[in-house]
Amino acid sequence: MSSLIKPYFFILLCFLLSCNDQEKTASEYIKDGIKFTKEQQYDLAISAYKKAIKSEPKNAFAYYALGGMYTLKNMHEKAIKVHKKAIELDPDFPDPHYSLGFVYEKLGRKKEAEEEYSLFKKLKKSKKIRKYPDSHIM
Repeated sequence: MSSLIKPYFFILLCFLLSCNDQEKTASEYIKDGIKFTKEQQYDLAISAYKKAIKSEPKNAFAYYALGGMYTLKNMHEKAIKVHKKAIELDPDFPDPHYSLGFVYEKLGRKKEAEEEYSLFKKLKKSKKIRKYPDSHIM
C-alpha cells in the first residue's frame, strides 16, 4: 500500500510547488515588484507587475508601476500605453498623470506633458481619499 502512495505524494508535491505563483494576490506581486525595483532588478519588477495585472486586470497601481519600469528602461511607447490604462481604470489616481507627463516631456511632447502635469496637480489638491497611499515609492 505504501508503495502506491509514494508516487501520488510525489506528484502532489510537484503540483503544489509548480502552482506556488498562482496562489499570490496582485498585492503580493506588487510588493515583489517594489522590492525588485528598489534592488534595481527591473526585468524582474516588470515580470512581477505583469503578474499582478494578470491576477487583477483592473488594478490601476499595477499598470502605473509597470509604466514606471518601462520609463526607466526607455520603453516610452509601452510606458505611455500602460499609464493611460492606469488612468482609464482610476481617473482620480494622480500619479500616472505625473508619470505620463514625464514620458511626454522626455519625448519633447511639451503640450501633452503640461496637460498631464496640470491634471496631476488638480487631482493632488482634490479632497478625495487616495487609494494608493504608498504610490510615492515608485
